[in-house]
Amino acid sequence: MRLVKRWSGTMKSGGLLLGMSILLWVAGNSGVAQVSVLTQHNDRERTGANLHETVLTHENVNVKQFGMLFKRVVDDQVYGQPLYVSHVKVGGGFHDVVYVTTVNNSVYAFDANEASASRPLWHVNFGMPANLHDANFGCLDINGNMGIVGTPVIDQQSGTLYVVALTRAGSGFIQRLHALDIATGADMPESPVTITAHDFDPLMENQRPALLLSRGTVYVGYASHCDKEPYHGFLMGYDAKSLRQTAVLNTSPTGSEASIWQSGQAPAVDAEGNIYVVTGNGSWDGKVNFSESFLKLNPELKVLDWFTPTNHFDLDAKDLDINSSGATLIPGTKLVLGGGKEGVLYVLDQQHLGHLGDENALQHFQASGSHLHSFVYWKSDKKGSLLYVWGQRDRARVYGLKGDRLSETPVMMRPEVNEGHPGAMLSLSANGGKEGILWAAIHATGDSWHESRPGILHAYDADNIEHELWNSLEDPGRDDCSNYSKMAPPTIANGKVYLASFGTENVGTGQFCVYGLLPDGPVPSTPEGLRADVQDGVVSLSWVAVPGARTYNVKSQDGSNGTPRLLASGLVSTAFAGITPYAGTSEYVVTAVNSNGESIASKPVIVDLQRAAAVERMHPGMH
Repeated sequence: MRLVKRWSGTMKSGGLLLGMSILLWVAGNSGVAQVSVLTQHNDRERTGANLHETVLTHENVNVKQFGMLFKRVVDDQVYGQPLYVSHVKVGGGFHDVVYVTTVNNSVYAFDANEASASRPLWHVNFGMPANLHDANFGCLDINGNMGIVGTPVIDQQSGTLYVVALTRAGSGFIQRLHALDIATGADMPESPVTITAHDFDPLMENQRPALLLSRGTVYVGYASHCDKEPYHGFLMGYDAKSLRQTAVLNTSPTGSEASIWQSGQAPAVDAEGNIYVVTGNGSWDGKVNFSESFLKLNPELKVLDWFTPTNHFDLDAKDLDINSSGATLIPGTKLVLGGGKEGVLYVLDQQHLGHLGDENALQHFQASGSHLHSFVYWKSDKKGSLLYVWGQRDRARVYGLKGDRLSETPVMMRPEVNEGHPGAMLSLSANGGKEGILWAAIHATGDSWHESRPGILHAYDADNIEHELWNSLEDPGRDDCSNYSKMAPPTIANGKVYLASFGTENVGTGQFCVYGLLPDGPVPSTPEGLRADVQDGVVSLSWVAVPGARTYNVKSQDGSNGTPRLLASGLVSTAFAGITPYAGTSEYVVTAVNSNGESIASKPVIVDLQRAAAVERMHPGMH
């Protein structure tokens, strides 16, 4: 049943219009985003590259045209990389959504586009988190709460976000794996499940690496807090639907330590579904205990192959974990790369890791003077295959890849040297092999090892990193995102950059900042063709897509003297449903939004609910 009035200037007598309900996905917005970032560092190879960025270019990323659009304050520090899903049905409309977690055990979903949509679409909290002071950890690597640390992973097909929270439970602690509906934040029917394993201590084990979703299994990895024993390196598998535990790997079952830390990077996966992780200090015997090693695992977490450097005992004695970067797989090859605190980069053959001894690596060389924490790989149309690194207390370097060998002399290098731990966390955006931009998040001054430090985000021409395009402190009053989020790479999607932050204080604050193109032209045209359906007392709206619009807002006014109110903002499709209208007459308009602002409102559509109900009584079942 549809009963609406068209109005332009003065209210006229309404007519009865009958028709079919509007399907939300029929009238799509031509500007709907196509890129989603569902996992840490973009893909299961952990390349850190979004190769479908068509908005941000070398020409428009500069201090005049690019900057902060808005920021969102959250309840504590953000250690995980923001994740992004396009075209999520939330309530009555579709949104692009950014998902952020905090160490206060919170998960937030925010509209990814709309500056005025300051309230989260949803927010859930899993209870009081553990804190650094709940055990004598002896350092400040994490200097406050430590509830949710690892980056979640999202299954877009099922609409599920997987995340692990460390929570107080009575006089003890518990870790749970949650499967959340990405539209509402509600736990799925089998969620949560308590994480347990032999020799697993929920307080001592740090869920630091990002979660992995592969072939219907969610993998959860573990490191330590400050190397405080007892702990082991764990990787556990859970069925993505039932959350039943399917596999457990302990990297030091008859010893200790050997964490899977990886500076927050998730395990990598090859085309056959094999999983790659790298371990840190601890016990090693080459049989069941594998510290300081690259491990290749099958989906059931059985060790298929391994590599351990010749000097692994020395690495262990000097706390020079080989796993500070994790494993990166090079697409189109059989190469796996990784490096650690010694600054040595290893190139290995996925089909033959080589077991014990540097001579079994395809290549190893001193790629940085200190820790390696983040790699990005990109194949440039101009420069070929490139590997980007920016180590601790070092300068940014780029190594060329030809065949199975990296150039041991950088093909590009920045002049400045950062001052401390951990160096930069890197991401890259490009349109295929062109318009590459290297995004580097790092502390602006000092050392971030045991305290929060001011941060800076750099954008470099990825074909020539000596050319800086922009940084967040060129116009600090507009673009500064406050304290650096240690080891959280920026996320780039559909013309925007999402940056995690530790907020404004050393402990207990957090936020994320959204950067994009600044206003530089006209607002969109006024939307046309607004229509309304009324069925069973519920209103659905639809309208014609506006060229150049990024999102839409829907507003209503109830009664002749009512105050206009915003019903929905940030919509990325040309429909909105589920409106419960005023008992009398309601008026609805829609506006279009892009980076330049909001359009003039459409011609209103007016719904007379009382008349619609009377017609329904006269013609029951007529829609």
